[in-house]
Amino acid sequence: MGVTLILTRNPLRTFKHGRLSGRWGQLIAVKGPKIKAVGLSPGVGLSSGNGVSGGGSIAIDTGVLELDMEGGAVTDVKKYTSMERFRTNDGKSYYVQLHPKLAPYWITYETGNSAVRELRRGHDGRCFRVHGGKGPERGILIHEAPHVGWLIGCISPRPLHNYRVEFPNDPTNPSYVSMNELFHFVGHKQADLFVLDW
Repeated sequence: MGVTLILTRNPLRTFKHGRLSGRWGQLIAVKGPKIKAVGLSPGVGLSSGNGVSGGGSIAIDTGVLELDMEGGAVTDVKKYTSMERFRTNDGKSYYVQLHPKLAPYWITYETGNSAVRELRRGHDGRCFRVHGGKGPERGILIHEAPHVGWLIGCISPRPLHNYRVEFPNDPTNPSYVSMNELFHFVGHKQADLFVLDW
């Protein structure tokens, strides 16, 4: 039994936080057998509950995730709204972002990360580091972010359908709570991360 994360940003949904540009997506965490490939089929999305049907498909807002698995069925699913930085402040370029690809990236648990510890006094710097990227993608993390200004290429979860652009920077904020839930769900083992689209 393992865990796989799936990030989808389709359709493009951007927002502004002052001069800062960001975009929303969905981050889905799946517990079950090894997933070899993931596709997104159009259809009616069902985000209530875990949305699992037939062991190999998961309904989300934008359609149905079709999972090519080694055998068995999905046992648990967690769904989050994801936040990423998007355009640079001058609007002429984009921040580094994970490219979609057929093979998965992978993540590892990390604590004491110096950048994440800057969030606030006493933060332990816990995050997931993304591996398998090229160039600047090698610095991408999944971590708590009270607002998009804390993200430069990184990915942050918050509760599903929570599109508030800023939370209080304290350990009770919804991004911290979502990240803590992900830490418990994924554990300290390596997990795959599929990125489906821009």
